[in-house]
Amino acid sequence: MESHLLIGAPGAIYTARLVAITGDRLIHPADAQNDLARIVLRWARAWVPETWAARRHFDALGIGDGESPQYADRDVTGWLLLRPQPESLAAQVRSNRLDVATALAAEAEAWPG
Repeated sequence: MESHLLIGAPGAIYTARLVAITGDRLIHPADAQNDLARIVLRWARAWVPETWAARRHFDALGIGDGESPQYADRDVTGWLLLRPQPESLAAQVRSNRLDVATALAAEAEAWPG
């Protein structure tokens, strides 16, 4: 059985020019060969830690709000894209089952404001 944290070959470097969608995941570039690495998950309009290593990384930098940490695009610029969570909006967009506009509209409806 495959773990959802299993790391495949990292993809593009994340920049503000890439449209991130709920379910997209990023890994710190220094951790690309480590399945216990710093990984964040896109949730609505922010990134959240998917691993304890990611949480500790941002805590050490003094970034995040403690109880429910969320990170901005600027905090993860330069990290590497991983395969998105299965059946997430991002996975559906990356597999061409859903267009980007529809996915973003679904996000906006689910998480207004």
